[in-house]
Amino acid sequence: MSYPGLISTRRFSAATRLRLQLAFARALEALADTYQDQAAEFVRRLKSRLTVDEALERYFHEVAVPAAIEETVRCRALISLAGLIENTPCRDQQPPSWAMLRPLETLRRRMQHVEATNLDCLLAASMSDEAVAATHVRNALEAAHVLADEVTPDEAIMHYVREFELPGLDGQITFRQAMAQWAELHPLPGEAQAFVRGPAAAAAGPRLESRSHAEFGLRVMV
Repeated sequence: MSYPGLISTRRFSAATRLRLQLAFARALEALADTYQDQAAEFVRRLKSRLTVDEALERYFHEVAVPAAIEETVRCRALISLAGLIENTPCRDQQPPSWAMLRPLETLRRRMQHVEATNLDCLLAASMSDEAVAATHVRNALEAAHVLADEVTPDEAIMHYVREFELPGLDGQITFRQAMAQWAELHPLPGEAQAFVRGPAAAAAGPRLESRSHAEFGLRVMV
């Protein structure tokens, strides 16, 4: 999905382009690390219901891992799960205890098992999505710092969203959270003074450079 903006037509200096490439390389590595950690945690969370290979396949079904790093994530997750894999006893697949019950009771138990497994997968996948979103926000802020002298922070964050092709909802979440954190790190003068208790403390504090809202470019995602 494409995101409209002015930044795509701008030309950065050679030094800035190189720093931005470095930031994006670090961002991709951070995403791979996050997906790896979450994939391994997904498998551990589901180990009482699914085998390691089943859980890992289910993770890639539930979580949209970018194709460019999917194999890397899979290999790293397997390596981090080496202890669990090596300590799992090798035994023939045994039918569950309820498989020997009457047909209707077996069907009911099986449905309950599937529903419980689906719920556990949904919970674990939601935790993964939350961790990935936090990583995207940190990466977007890093890109905004790199481009701070070239464009406004909202344009820089949108450049990150476009570069990593975040889908609509994920892109909006990353954009809004990154903007909120940027605002906390770079408060307006009135916002900074709101945290100072007492007029004397406010008067004694350093005078901050005024920053108008005009410094921000794109603020609406279409």
